[in-house]
Amino acid sequence: MRVLGVSLAVILLASPFSFSADTPADQNRIVAIVNDEAITEAELHRALVPAYLQMQASLGPEELSKQMDDLKQRVLEEMIDERLMLQEAKNPRPVEVGKGKIGTPPVIAVSEEEVEDLLKDTKGRFETPQEFEEALQQQGITLDELRSRFRDQITIQKLIGREVRSRLTVSPSEVTAYFQTHAEEFATPPTVQVATLLIRPKDNLDVDRAYTQAQDLHRQLGHGADFYELAKRYSDGFNAKMGGRIGSLEKGRNRKEIDRVLFDLKPGQVSPIIRTPAGFQIFLVESASPARPADLNEAQKQVQARLLQEKGAARYRDWISKLRSESYISIK
Repeated sequence: MRVLGVSLAVILLASPFSFSADTPADQNRIVAIVNDEAITEAELHRALVPAYLQMQASLGPEELSKQMDDLKQRVLEEMIDERLMLQEAKNPRPVEVGKGKIGTPPVIAVSEEEVEDLLKDTKGRFETPQEFEEALQQQGITLDELRSRFRDQITIQKLIGREVRSRLTVSPSEVTAYFQTHAEEFATPPTVQVATLLIRPKDNLDVDRAYTQAQDLHRQLGHGADFYELAKRYSDGFNAKMGGRIGSLEKGRNRKEIDRVLFDLKPGQVSPIIRTPAGFQIFLVESASPARPADLNEAQKQVQARLLQEKGAARYRDWISKLRSESYISIK
């Protein structure tokens, strides 16, 4: 479960971009009303930046253009939910606290210290104070505005903690029942301890030369050459100085072309040359461990965490739906 709305640290790191609403009149246009508060085109524009950049990294221009309307609608719905939560945090409505008894939860309070701690953490993500200041200027955000956004973020986190997380419970019988029907999901997969030798093409014209070098090294390994020494001398991998050792790999968590080969090898065997996005790789399987069935005692915390996540997501959806049903929402 995640807090809806803009990730404020991402705002600082994001690059500006343009939509169709460029004039002051467009920017001030009201796109939604949430109870007695308005959401403007300018606010929607700012909130779209992180989601837009994420989609831009994986989609081409044409596909991105097709999905913009859906993206804007999704982000607007998230902003509406965020606005509802902030309103609820500041003006909580009465709720039933017992049979025939009505009570009003306290207003969510956020201290200056909490805001400053989050601000300090954000500044720490920049190499220098000057870079942080430049990011503020590029995004058109003042330090006070950033503090205000951080205050809202902390407020929402606290409200979700009170209304959702604090009301979740998982009984031992639920853990046992869930484990019995999902035991295979908690089994320990096969693992191999490996070292790798990577030959990375330096440019498109160097692919054939890189493959030729990989073939030569593979032949040397076939004639008894020491894998670790060759890796130290020729590998382009980050772990070359360690003889190419990279530790354990779990089946199912690697690229398919690697999984298909590695888990058919026995300890001491060397893989054929495998082409990956990194280049041409040769692997040495140092040791292997078979899959191990799940044990309830070992998996208990994982099962409990998954149940809490599922229950939390369901309760969060129900809670937001209730807030919406009891509010005035108008999308222009």
